[in-house]
Parts: sequence; structure tokens; C-alpha cells
Amino acid sequence: MDTAQLLLLSWCVGDGFGSQTDAMESQAIDQVLDGPISEVYTLEEIQPLSGQSGAVGDIALLCGLSIIDIGAVDIDHLTSKYRTYHAESSSFPFPQKGDDGRSLIRTPILALLDGRYPYTKWEALVRSETRITHTSPLALDAALLLSRAFVLLVNQESDSAHHLCTQLIAEVGKRRLDGKLEVMLRTAINQKPLSEPIPTKSYQILDVLTAVFHTLLGPYTYEEGLSLIARRGGSSRLGCAIYSSLKALVEQQPPPERFIDEVYPSPTLEAMIKKETLFRRETIMIERLAEKIARSLTIAED
Repeated sequence: MDTAQLLLLSWCVGDGFGSQTDAMESQAIDQVLDGPISEVYTLEEIQPLSGQSGAVGDIALLCGLSIIDIGAVDIDHLTSKYRTYHAESSSFPFPQKGDDGRSLIRTPILALLDGRYPYTKWEALVRSETRITHTSPLALDAALLLSRAFVLLVNQESDSAHHLCTQLIAEVGKRRLDGKLEVMLRTAINQKPLSEPIPTKSYQILDVLTAVFHTLLGPYTYEEGLSLIARRGGSSRLGCAIYSSLKALVEQQPPPERFIDEVYPSPTLEAMIKKETLFRRETIMIERLAEKIARSLTIAED
């Protein structure tokens, strides 16, 4: 599996894994579970749709399919796709003006476009695509920084999680990004214990990224880290997706096969794909879909 495919598949696996605790408060999770979340279906009794993709994975995949279909980043086409998705699922409201972690959802796709353009044009593209749904300066800067993190890992320009964080700190200064992003990264590097999740903040960009990078830098396996992120609840789909992709790329290892096998597409994603693309006669499988999108985007790049 090449690094582009590893990025997108790991993102989708994290989305499915995080489905078990998404929108739950950590205290509520503690009441029903003592130990780690060790499987995609650990909390199946209270979350019967465990493993089903949500907006975090679906929107990323639909973004990739739009770019493949049109042959470019078409803002109008993407906007239409996102509006249709929200109309049918009620799970991706936009535009959002405030601090909302969902601004990071398309970062794996945007990262795979890096090789097509000079940096300044790619940065403008990341910002304009993110601005479709999120307009705050922090949202735009965070989307750019996370996309850049994925670029560094896909291109194998980072050799460890710590190296990646130091590179990203340099990026914040070089690109004049919001200084709160540097504070977030240094907090993760310092490895002081994280505070308990605050429900009103658990969907915010800095809260999500702090938990992800803190866990990425800790002494955890892929599965241990994913469980820790999921147990925080809140925007666990997003946190698990980001962590899953970063950890898999740092270690150059795909998620466990048993996790991949338990992740499946939402009815909304399946219906939208079959309505418009050459997948319409196929059974939609997340692994195959991620592989095809990653391959198509990188082939076009070559």
C-alpha cells in the first residue's frame, strides 16, 4: 500500500472507529465502559451503527470524487456536493463562521493535490476549498497546517512524530499562521497530562488537534491511541480520523485488518456515489473506494 492510499484508508477507518463515541460526553462513556475500546464494534449495544461512515469520512471521499470527475478543484461543484450531502444526512451544516473542527475534514484530499501545484497556488487552493464551509482565520490556517502535515508524511519527509511536530512549528512561523497552532504543538510535545474534555470545547479545532498530537507523541500503539481519542467523546470521529492517518503514516503500517473489515459506507454516501459515478453497479466498500480515489488523484499528479 503506497502512502497516499494509506492516508485515505486510515482516515476512513478512524472515522468508522470514532462512530462509537461521537457526540458522547466522556463521563457517559466511562459509565458504560471500564477498559479500552478495542474493536470497531465495542460499543455496538448502545451504538448499533458502529463502523458506519459519517460526515468526516464521507465528505472527504466526495471531495476526492468531485475532483476526479471534474479534473480540477471546482468550487461550485464541491459546494453543490456538500449541500446535497447535508440535505440528505443533516450532518454537515455550513457555512460555519466560528471555531469548528469540521473545517479539517477535507485535509487528506487536499494534501494529495500538493504535487500538482507550486506551493503558493496549492496554499490558495486549500484556503479557497476550506472557505466553502468554514471562514474563520483559525479554521483556514489549521486546515492548511494539517494538510501540510499529511504532505510531509506522504512524501516521507518526516521520520518520526516528534520530527513532524518540529517541522509544523517551523511552518507556523514561516507561513505566519495563527500562533495558537504553535502553542498547541508545544503543548503536545511537553506531554503534560491532558485536562478532562470540556463538552463545550470538544468540537473546537485546538481541542481536537491538541488531543491528537499529544496522543501521537505518547508511548502508545496505534490501537491504544485510537482508544484514548475515542474515549474522550465529543468529535471523536474527527479526532480518530486524524490520529489514525498520522499514526499509520508515521509507522508506515495500515490499520489492523479487522478494523478495515468492520468499516462500511453510510446510506447517504452510497446513494450519492451510485447516482453519479462508475461505481453505480458495484458494492461500495470503503477500502476499495479509498484505494481508487488515492490512486486516481496521484496518477493525475504524475
